[in-house]
Amino acid sequence: MKKDSKKKERFVAARRNSDGTLKEFKSSTGKVYDYEQALEAVEQGLIENALPFTGRDGARHIRGMNDGDESTNLKNLKEF
Repeated sequence: MKKDSKKKERFVAARRNSDGTLKEFKSSTGKVYDYEQALEAVEQGLIENALPFTGRDGARHIRGMNDGDESTNLKNLKEF
């Protein structure tokens, strides 16, 4: 199977820290990623509904697709 024909995962649920920031993600295959693992997967193009970006603090972060669809906003992911 060619690598580019492999189906990408999606983030379908999340866990948050006590301050509300995202700390873990669950993918459509059931895999659980901590934030660093999730960021690495997003940067490698393995996750279809998230993008990496550099924040004002200079650190790398994850954001949802800016496509106008509220369901793709990572803040709207269900808890797991």
